Amino acid sequence: MSTDEPDHNGTETTAITEPTTQASATAARKKRKRTAKNQTLTQFTIRDAQWTYIHAQQHTTSGPSTALDAVTAHLQLTAALSQFLGLHGAAIPMDILKLDGADVWVRVPADDKNAVTAAIGGWISGKGEAWRVKGTSSWDVRAMARDSGQDLFSD
Repeated sequence: MSTDEPDHNGTETTAITEPTTQASATAARKKRKRTAKNQTLTQFTIRDAQWTYIHAQQHTTSGPSTALDAVTAHLQLTAALSQFLGLHGAAIPMDILKLDGADVWVRVPADDKNAVTAAIGGWISGKGEAWRVKGTSSWDVRAMARDSGQDLFSD
């Protein structure tokens, strides 16, 4: 659209107005969408883990092993902690999360991880029962210990 208007000096000026195209409107919408994607909706920081998950396995050297239950596992693990650290070890809270045959998954406070793994791994009962720590994790409840070199050692 063009208009011819006299200027203050008496000369004519021509102004051309182009119609808005659909492509320019679409480009404006895309630009708004891109900026909406880059907005931070929420932000948080992962702090130190509160718990450590330990996967342990019971081994018996004398005769066939009986079915492991939660009470027996808790008693043996507490005995290992009390033998290694005395009353302080027996006071470490421990939750048994899962039992699967001779395998047990426990949850302990993250600060006690090293003490618990050392106590469990070094304990042997008078009947020849022992524990082996197969994996630990601060975030993965399965405590699989992937890529930790455990495939180098055979059972």
